[in-house]
Amino acid sequence: MDSRLTGRTSGILKASIALIAALIWLCPAPDACRAQGTPSIEVDKKELDLGVIYRGGSAEGDFVIRNVGSDTLAIKNVRSSCGCTAAIVDKNNLGPNEQTKLKARFSSGNYKGTVSKKIFVYSNDPQNAIIALEVKAEVKVDLDVSPMMIYFSGLKAGDRVSRLISLKNVSDSTITIQEISSTVPDIKIDLSKMKIAPGEESSLRLVVDKLEKDTKLTGSLTIRTTSRQEKITVQIYGGKIR
Repeated sequence: MDSRLTGRTSGILKASIALIAALIWLCPAPDACRAQGTPSIEVDKKELDLGVIYRGGSAEGDFVIRNVGSDTLAIKNVRSSCGCTAAIVDKNNLGPNEQTKLKARFSSGNYKGTVSKKIFVYSNDPQNAIIALEVKAEVKVDLDVSPMMIYFSGLKAGDRVSRLISLKNVSDSTITIQEISSTVPDIKIDLSKMKIAPGEESSLRLVVDKLEKDTKLTGSLTIRTTSRQEKITVQIYGGKIR
């Protein structure tokens, strides 16, 4: 026999033996290896539209996550792109063909207009380790309050300070201001009118008659109305008083 052919056959035989040994080392029990599979994540939709929300309100909806693979799907983590959006999954480990709900809750806060936030789902799916989902909402207002944040700065003891807030009715019905309260006790509140017709404005003045060194001006102002925005919150921030 040709020595070159014999050498080539010997080399192939050695390579085959090495491959078989490697496979045995990786999987000493072939039946168990055949039983192993791969998890695969599937979500019923990539976008959740919560529709219309009035500023200050919240809305929630569900995504459905299914394991369409052949091994256990582990949902390792779920996080959102904003503190205004909460995401909670009912079950973290899903066997083949099992499913669970991911509940998403959006709090509109001081947003206005079209708002879009992301939710990220982390799993052990080797093909889709991270899936990005989207939550959308249209935030509307009946009473347009401006500004939504009040800053007191450049303050001196003994000074009288005031800030003005505009309340404009952008709805098609008369809005009544039912109550205004503040967590800052030194602030006096003066409202120009309680009933605001469509298209009209009312002025809300915040006044501190005399600043003291220990006057605290950080807190919030709550406006309760008859509109679809039942409660409106204005944040108040006070700087150091010299």
